[in-house]
Amino acid sequence: MKNCVSINRDKCIGCKKCVIDCPLNAIAMKDNKATMILDECMECGHCVAICPQAAITMKGYQMSEVKDFRPETFTIDSEVFLNTIKFRRSIRQYKNQEIERAKIQSIIEVGRFTPTGSNKQKIRYVVAEKPAEIEKDAIKIFKKIKIVTDFLASFIKLPIDTRRYNVQEGFFFHHANKVILVISKDETDAALASTNMGTMAESLGLGVLYVGYFSQAAKFSRAIKKKLKIKGKEKVVTAIALGYPRVKYQRTVPRKQATINYI
Repeated sequence: MKNCVSINRDKCIGCKKCVIDCPLNAIAMKDNKATMILDECMECGHCVAICPQAAITMKGYQMSEVKDFRPETFTIDSEVFLNTIKFRRSIRQYKNQEIERAKIQSIIEVGRFTPTGSNKQKIRYVVAEKPAEIEKDAIKIFKKIKIVTDFLASFIKLPIDTRRYNVQEGFFFHHANKVILVISKDETDAALASTNMGTMAESLGLGVLYVGYFSQAAKFSRAIKKKLKIKGKEKVVTAIALGYPRVKYQRTVPRKQATINYI
C-alpha cells in the first residue's frame, strides 16, 4: 500500500505515541515532530486513533467517519455480550417481512470495520435481494454433488450423511428475506467479518443462518460464479441468510465444556 498518512506538524506535540504504536515503524521523530519515514504503510490507522491532538489524517479515506472514543457508547457490558452469544440460535423459520435497507447497510458496515490481516481490506459483499433466484443455481449443482455423496455414504462413513436431505426450494436459505454473500480470497478475514455481521444482525432483531452448503455449491457452479463475478482465488466464504424470525426461543442451551490447556 502507498503511504496515505498526512501529519500536521503544527498540531503535533511530539508525544511519540504514533511512533511507538506504528506496526511497521513507518513514523519517526524529526525536529521533535512525528514524521513519515517510509513511502508505504499498512494504512491501519493506528496513528490516527492514538494521536491526542487529531494531527493525523489519511488521504483517500472519509475522515468524517472517525469518531472520538466515548466510554458510554463504545463499551459493551461483558455479561450482556456473553448472554447474547449464549442465546444465539440458527434461524430457519422466517416471517414474510421485508428487511429495511438501512439495516442491511448497518450489517455490512460492521463487516467493513472488522480488522483484517495486514489491513488488506479485501472483502466484498453481494446482497441477494431475491435469494430464491440464486438458490436455484445452488440446488442444481448440489443435486449432482448429492448423487456422489449418497453413493459413497452407502460404503463409508462421511462427516454428514446427505441421503436424508430433500434438496428442493428453500433447502439452502429457508425462504429468508435477504442473503448477504461475503466474498474474499482470505477465508479468515471474511469469516471474522461474517461473525461480527451476524451479531449485528441479531442486535437489529433479525434471525441469522450461516449457510455452509451454499458456499460449497458455489465452488462448483459456473452460473453462481458468473452472477457473483467471482474471479481468480475469490470464493464465497459465507452466505448469511437474514429475516425476521418466526420462532421465539425461551432459553439458552447447554454446551460441552471447553478444553483448555495453560502452558
